[in-house]
Parts: sequence; structure tokens; C-alpha cells
Amino acid sequence: MSDRHPTTDDTWVPDACRLPTAEQPVRLAEFDRFFADVVRRLDRPSAQLLRLHLVGTAEAERTARDLTAREAACCSFFTFDITRTGADAVTLDVRVPASHVGVLDGLAERVRPVGTSGSGGSWLRSGQLAGAAGVNPQTLRYYERRGLLVAPRRSPGGHRLYPAESVTRLRVIKTAQRLGFTLGEVADLLHAGRRHRRPSTGGLPAQATAKLAEVERRLADLTAVRDSLRAAISAGCDDLVACAGSSCCPLPFDHT
Repeated sequence: MSDRHPTTDDTWVPDACRLPTAEQPVRLAEFDRFFADVVRRLDRPSAQLLRLHLVGTAEAERTARDLTAREAACCSFFTFDITRTGADAVTLDVRVPASHVGVLDGLAERVRPVGTSGSGGSWLRSGQLAGAAGVNPQTLRYYERRGLLVAPRRSPGGHRLYPAESVTRLRVIKTAQRLGFTLGEVADLLHAGRRHRRPSTGGLPAQATAKLAEVERRLADLTAVRDSLRAAISAGCDDLVACAGSSCCPLPFDHT
């Protein structure tokens, strides 16, 4: 979320808003805290619809219902729909008539700074990054300690802020792990890419070749295990001790 003071930018509030002026800064501050602490990401399916993806806690849902109920009572052109889409996921749809699309534009910009820094590009809070990448915040801390993820900056309010490209970095890490690379190997590959030079291990081509050879060895071992189990089943083996003393047992006992 933007670190701007919540009372300095109320352009999304329409001139005709019936909310008493004395309450506007309070409501804006509440919405800013809500955007910062609860909103994971936003979509704009149409000009008249803004969809906010929220964290799925019961407290977040209660806050969303309370805020939207009060806002709807103030500005009747807003239509809010809150839907629980999973154990840890809630969506908030904000709709406006065509005559108030500009208001929705302003609101979207108010939410969008959750990932925007005034001069330093895009930033995400830890909860938003974790949600976008499908990991938990503790994983982010672990990856930082392992040197896989850059240490975040801090907002004036003390929030941890990660560059938006961290989402891609986390996708790379997870993909590499699915391919069998250890975190140490992933760190070496990421380091090589950052320095734009091949590391002592030879970079991705060499490491991929080595990993492929390792996988093929494991496949060969698994194939041998599979064949032995099939042979044991076919032979009717039913007692390992008895099989160990039999010279014709197909199981790979060491008879030395």
C-alpha cells in the first residue's frame, strides 16, 4: 500500500458524496488500512466493476462487510458484493453505474498503490507477495536467509516491501524445485543470472545436464526395484526370511 498520508489524496471521493466532511478523513484512513492489510490484488473485469481479492480471515471479511455497508449508506451508487471463494480467499466486487466510472477509476488508483512506490517502481507487501506466489510469509523469510530472495525495503510505517519482480523470482524457484534442483543449486543459478556470467558449475546448461543424468540414474534404480517386485509377486514370495535362504528367489538378496 502506498505510504501516502490517507488525508492527502481523496480524488476518488465524488463531489456529491453525502459523507460529512468531518468524517471523510476517518473513512479514508479506514479504507487505506483495509487496502494495505487485506487486499491481495485487484482485477478490473469491466469499466464498471472492480474486483478486490482479499485475505480469507474471518476478521478481514467482517471488516469488509462493515466498511462497505457504511459506504453504501453514504454513496448509494456503489454496489458491493462480498463472496467467500475458498478457505483463505474472499472477493469484494465493487460496481458503479456508467455515470460513476470515474469514481471507480479513482478508487482503483487508491487501491493500486498497494504495489506502487512514488519513484522506485512497484512494491508488494509480504502478504501480497506470498499470496501472488502461492507461498506463505514464513517461506519468504526462509528464502531471504538462503539468499534466494533479496531483503525487502521498509516503508515509513515499517512494512516489508518487495519489488514486484519478486513474484517471477518465486515462480522460478518453485519451478526449479519441481525439476529436482536443490535450493543451493537454485541459488547458484539465480546468482549466475544476476551477475550475467556463468558460475563455476557451468550455469543452467551444465546443471540441467547433470540433473538429467541424476534423474536417469534414479529412474534406472526405480525400474530395477519395480522389476524385482513384479518378479517376487509372480513367484509367490510370502516370507522374506524364507526367501533369503532360497537360491531361486528373485529378490536381490546379497548371498555373499
